Amino acid sequence: MAIALAMLAMALVASAGERCLAIDGDTLVCNRQKVRLTNVYAAELDEPGGRAAKERLRSMISSGEVTLRPLGTDRYGRILAEVYVDGRRIEQSDIGSRAGRGAQWSGERHLGAPPSHRRNAHRRRNRSLSNLVRVADAGIA
Repeated sequence: MAIALAMLAMALVASAGERCLAIDGDTLVCNRQKVRLTNVYAAELDEPGGRAAKERLRSMISSGEVTLRPLGTDRYGRILAEVYVDGRRIEQSDIGSRAGRGAQWSGERHLGAPPSHRRNAHRRRNRSLSNLVRVADAGIA
């Protein structure tokens, strides 16, 4: 697993100076790669609160240095990551109340992940933040 995360981090390396763009309230594009925030459930853009969630995320990522903690990929090929701005993790409360599929769902959000991935999610979250990837250094911006 550590090797896979290291390879993922290396794959994210690109030219510095790029930036992340908010696609909606819980998805970014950094260096032309989609990044799904793992701990935020925002409404879709065409749902109530969706545009406001996107604007809050956009405002946050434009306010400081964006850092990603990649945790893998989802079934759509997006990078799953915890996203930090100036060292502070973006939380649900930063974006707005839970919405969309996550509002009613009690299970792990990304069903495409194998059961062992879901079972061990708490262990990965509790590890040190040594595998943080600065967007400017990794070219994920």
